[in-house]
Amino acid sequence: MQPWLRNLLVLGLIGFVFLAASQVALAFEAEDLPFSFGPQGWQTGLGLSQETVKPMGLLGYEKTGIGGFLTQAEGQEQALSWFSGHKQVILGNIGYSLELFGGTTGRPILSTFPSGTQPHVGAYGEFSRMYGSVGHGLAGQAQLSVSEVGEFEYSIIPYVQFTRQGVWRFSVSLGSSFGFGLSYQEPRERVKLDIALVSEGLSMHVLVSLSEHPLTLGAGLTQEQAQVFIRYWF
Repeated sequence: MQPWLRNLLVLGLIGFVFLAASQVALAFEAEDLPFSFGPQGWQTGLGLSQETVKPMGLLGYEKTGIGGFLTQAEGQEQALSWFSGHKQVILGNIGYSLELFGGTTGRPILSTFPSGTQPHVGAYGEFSRMYGSVGHGLAGQAQLSVSEVGEFEYSIIPYVQFTRQGVWRFSVSLGSSFGFGLSYQEPRERVKLDIALVSEGLSMHVLVSLSEHPLTLGAGLTQEQAQVFIRYWF
């Protein structure tokens, strides 16, 4: 990739994040300390997030926010980072969202599962429609490495979902890799589960939020590599 194009992509993403930050300047701010153990050993860091919710009509709302984290693994000189700006809109039974992100870790699954990768920028979008307790949608993600390699990855993910003691989603991933996915989110979002079987192998992630304590616990298994973490919110 040409250096000028790589710099333009990075500057464009940073500009979007600052624009989102100016729109949510008075929003709720949250900070947390992630502690994790995985293939790269113990990792510690700091996470920041900011989000605002604006009502839209009688049955709609709009969420706008920014977030990210920085972690440092033991024995590693380079820190791992990830940040994003996002917007989600719900209007009755129709919803859509857009997220722009960048960093040196993969896009988090459920929460922070940091693993090193090439510096990159990317986008994630989603459109959904519900019919009572049953619905369908289409999600997509594209990611471009800003290193000299300039690797490009993408995925198109059609899915169906239904509500029964939580939200269940069944999906198919097409694009750079092929696979199937299952996710679950309990009504109060205290328990989340994500399982995916793609050409690279099986991955499983679970997230548990303790409402009585400012803690979030998570565990994940990806391509025979396990990781656990604790996020302490303050």
